[in-house]
Amino acid sequence: MPISGARYRVVTRGGKKVRLAFKGKGKVVEAKNLETGATHTPAEFGRDEAKSSVVQNMLRSSGARNSRE
Repeated sequence: MPISGARYRVVTRGGKKVRLAFKGKGKVVEAKNLETGATHTPAEFGRDEAKSSVVQNMLRSSGARNSRE
């Protein structure tokens, strides 16, 4: 089912075609593997984002440095 207000693009990642749904300033809100039909939903992206921010906060409070910095 289409997401209202989203723009869609098809990209190739690792030899597989993936449809990405963008909302706002380029934020990906859904990803669907076009070969298998597996979908990473907006709810799953929200959980991933929340999990990532928790990990980043833990790293900041422990004094650990990100290897990309």
